[in-house]
Amino acid sequence: MRYRAYGNTGLAVSEIGFGCGSVGGLMVRGSPKEQVAAVARALELGINLFDTATAYGDGVSETNLGRVLRELSAEVVLSTKVRPSPDAPSLKAATVTAVEASLRRLGRSYVDLIQIHNRIAHSPGTPGPRP
Repeated sequence: MRYRAYGNTGLAVSEIGFGCGSVGGLMVRGSPKEQVAAVARALELGINLFDTATAYGDGVSETNLGRVLRELSAEVVLSTKVRPSPDAPSLKAATVTAVEASLRRLGRSYVDLIQIHNRIAHSPGTPGPRP
């Protein structure tokens, strides 16, 4: 596996990441045994970047990934995403609330990367679409 520096963070991330999204569905709909086997194999191959999101299975992906990483005692570079409502009074407050919930589901004290996931913006005072 080849690794690349992640900006100036000091992190070295695998060129191939392990996506925990709903499209493939393993971390949302797979059995615990399948989930452990897949993550263990990814780790054996040198993958150290794992990407999940609150939106994947309404938090189920985060919960399952956290369980598997604890079971395997794996230290990884972990990315998650938040989807603050456009009606939130403050993007910062909504993000903090969402990340705290993600950390509880993941069973971790931190994540390495937080991304905004499909934020839908609209002008103040006008009804906006709901995610």
